[in-house]
Amino acid sequence: MSISKAIASQEVRPMSATITISPSEIRQIFQPRTSSASRFWELAQKANNLAVIIEYGWEKIPGETQELLKIFAYAFIEPPQGIKERLLKFVGIFYLAIALPWILLKGEFDSYVAYKNAFDRIVNAILSEVEREDMAYQKALSEALEETFTEWETSSAMTAEEACERIRAISNQALE
Repeated sequence: MSISKAIASQEVRPMSATITISPSEIRQIFQPRTSSASRFWELAQKANNLAVIIEYGWEKIPGETQELLKIFAYAFIEPPQGIKERLLKFVGIFYLAIALPWILLKGEFDSYVAYKNAFDRIVNAILSEVEREDMAYQKALSEALEETFTEWETSSAMTAEEACERIRAISNQALE
């Protein structure tokens, strides 16, 4: 079952609202083929709705669909390497090089940014739920926080880059 069909067949009720997204709308969220400002705004709204479903109704989403969403998120943040990935990356950059000036000329940049942010929100919501479910990750994070607070008095100030690197190392350690 594809992600779009699995999600489209579900009606999750976050805070008493029912949201139904069709498979074609989900495909459009992840692969926009239009530069219509109103369409970008509409896709951004639907993507944000999907993110809300994930954030507040993850446990109501069937396990099979959760797994498909996880695969999607991991593929998005770490695409496969090789010739196919390079070709897809080139095609994506080429498409963006053509579409972005058109979007700018039509004055639709704000709607495109809203769409892009909503898409990122979906990926972040999926990854947050994955982290929440992973007990090894939670344990490693708790231990790192305890260690950090224990060493608080004896350590020097950390730069933002050092903090990001430390968090990345903790996350990588938990995933291993």
